[in-house]
Amino acid sequence: MTAAPRLALTADLHWGHNPRGDEATRGLVSFLAARPPDLLVLAGDIGTGEHFAECLALFRDLPCKKALVPGNHDLWVALDDTKDSLQAYTDYLPRVAAEHGFHYLDRGPLLFPDAGLAVVGSVNWYDYSWSRDEMQRKYPAEVQRFQTKRFTRGRHNDAVFVRWPLDDATFTARVVGVLREQLDAALAQVGHAVVVTHHPSFLGISFPQDGQERDLDRLLWDAFGGNAALEEILRQRAGGVAFAFCGHTHWARENTLDDIRGYNIGGGYPFKRLLWLE
Repeated sequence: MTAAPRLALTADLHWGHNPRGDEATRGLVSFLAARPPDLLVLAGDIGTGEHFAECLALFRDLPCKKALVPGNHDLWVALDDTKDSLQAYTDYLPRVAAEHGFHYLDRGPLLFPDAGLAVVGSVNWYDYSWSRDEMQRKYPAEVQRFQTKRFTRGRHNDAVFVRWPLDDATFTARVVGVLREQLDAALAQVGHAVVVTHHPSFLGISFPQDGQERDLDRLLWDAFGGNAALEEILRQRAGGVAFAFCGHTHWARENTLDDIRGYNIGGGYPFKRLLWLE
């Protein structure tokens, strides 16, 4: 067996959103150009609208394999856009990724058979299952906030810019089912997998848990963070999944799920983080 590939992972570049963040992304590109990995993975929230392609173009000359999963911001569409978010996910984003030399992990894993390793990925999504029961018990009159995505102050922008003929639970079931199939197929061919998602794949690498009782807004943030189904899938396959990486929350976190070592990359709007897996 040959040595496993060196992976570099980043997330939440949000190109075009913040000048300091864009400068940090350029610095990240320069750093990678001087120290190219074997594989670069972008774990979502790359750039909204036309900024998605602009961001990928920055990595054009990087001499390595490149892959990505989209984030919820990448699925945002303007009100006058001719495509909806589902069309963006299934058609537009994978086409633009391919045009810029990126493997779209939601369509299939990357296999390194000589090293016995697969990189499997997905946008992942949320179905409120991380807090649904507690919400119904503590705030039954507020459960409608799952659909309106309104916090006590402000609103989750997915309610405005994710537009499609689906609900969150349906899309979650779809992408989690695909990820399960791809993970099982990959593990049937190689010994181990690295799982990369945008939304956290298990609660332990989502927003920090401070041990205090969750209030309404905290329950809502957890509701929109991920889902219990993927967490159970990973738990059942913990012997084959070595690492799990994600983005989305802008909080750097490290935790374990059984034998799986999980990391939230933790980049934010004005700053970026890069993780290496040797």
